Amino acid sequence: MSAKIKMYLVYGTIFLGLFLGLWFIAGFIFEEDSTLRKLGPMVLSIILSPKPHVEETESGRQYGLKSFFLKKVIRFRD
Repeated sequence: MSAKIKMYLVYGTIFLGLFLGLWFIAGFIFEEDSTLRKLGPMVLSIILSPKPHVEETESGRQYGLKSFFLKKVIRFRD
């Protein structure tokens, strides 16, 4: 599996996990038809999930995830 596919699979899994967890918690905090119950988990998931990071080097492209909490990029190899 290529590094690009690994990067997007890990990104999608982390984003989906964060969203579902936050959506479940928001169900206890906010009312049933509240806008915050729907938008809050989505916005927080976008902010907290690591972002895909592609870097051009002499040896080719390097794929990784850049997190809000870590200074270094988590790299994927082929």
